[in-house]
Amino acid sequence: MMGGCKKKEKTAPKPEPPKVTVSKVILKTVPVHLSYVGSVEAVKTVDIRARVEGFLEQRGFKEGADVKKGDLVFVIEREPYQAELEKSMAQLSKDEASLAFALEQVQRYGPLAEQDFVTRETFDDYKTRAKEAAAAAEADRARIKQDRLNLSYCTMSSPLNGRIGRTLVNVGNLVGAGGQDTNLATIVQLDPVYVYFSPSEEELRLILKHKQKGALPVDAVLSDGSIHPYQGKVDFIDNTVDPKANTIAMRAVLPNPDKTLLPGVYVQARLFLCDVPDTPLIPEQAVAEDQGGTYVLVVGNDNKVEERHVKSRWVYQGQRIIQKGLKEGESVIISGTQMVRPGMVVTPELDPGKKQQKPESDKEDKEGSEGSSQDKFDHSALKDFQKGKKPE
Repeated sequence: MMGGCKKKEKTAPKPEPPKVTVSKVILKTVPVHLSYVGSVEAVKTVDIRARVEGFLEQRGFKEGADVKKGDLVFVIEREPYQAELEKSMAQLSKDEASLAFALEQVQRYGPLAEQDFVTRETFDDYKTRAKEAAAAAEADRARIKQDRLNLSYCTMSSPLNGRIGRTLVNVGNLVGAGGQDTNLATIVQLDPVYVYFSPSEEELRLILKHKQKGALPVDAVLSDGSIHPYQGKVDFIDNTVDPKANTIAMRAVLPNPDKTLLPGVYVQARLFLCDVPDTPLIPEQAVAEDQGGTYVLVVGNDNKVEERHVKSRWVYQGQRIIQKGLKEGESVIISGTQMVRPGMVVTPELDPGKKQQKPESDKEDKEGSEGSSQDKFDHSALKDFQKGKKPE
């Protein structure tokens, strides 16, 4: 008699925990900046205008070239004004001769009038003629002064060091006709230059707080991402807020010896506020968003995955600044997030790039974090940073 027996069921092997790449949270001193759309404007802009009427005879510059103060730029025909000056000088000589004769007559007839050899009326007539001749001479001198001024207007020189634009009126044309001051060309000063930008009224309070500690440095970031090599400083804050946009006009002056920044160019004005020590940083790819906000996946000591919401608004050298939610040394998943969910056990592998990463130079540290003026600025978080508080 054979007894029945049951076959032992084979247990399926447990799947290995999925492998994920993690990066450690590091602490670093981070410069904090505010970034705004800025426009470059010239410190001085001068229109070269014809102040007298005449034909344009000469242009003394190359269009688009740099000119120095005192350089010849335009010449209007001088002959009519030279002739007018000579005519006025001749009239002065004539009136001075008449004045001299009138004074002689007064001197001659004065004693005779006292002895009643000539009537008092005749003597008064001579004195009147002398006064009229003196007034005519004074009028001639004033006319000569104006004629010399008009003659000087025929030769136009650059009033400043700068770059001159294109010619608006060609040589040979009549300029200044009908008393109109014809615009001939424009000169702009290119070193230094102004950069105008507009922080919000809320951000202004924070900016003014840091301005009390000294001038606020400003960098100009160009359209290709490069930074203008010469740092500037805030030199002007307007005295009223624009009620429509709730912003205030602010200006920085930047050295521009290479003349690479031109008026009208838009740049990113990056305003330095402060250095924030012990700032948590993680790679940007570790940060995700859902309806609940910004979060990261943290691998704990037991290799279990935890979803943790964090506060992060700024970026520094390609890494996200974590204002709240992470501590130094914690591991966040930067690759393989699509294969895991909170509560799972994983096999973490440290990012190989981090193992070989060299210490970054102080020069790179100065690039700083950026806050967009289009986002609402988190003042409380920044104040915590400045006070040295560790994020929660």
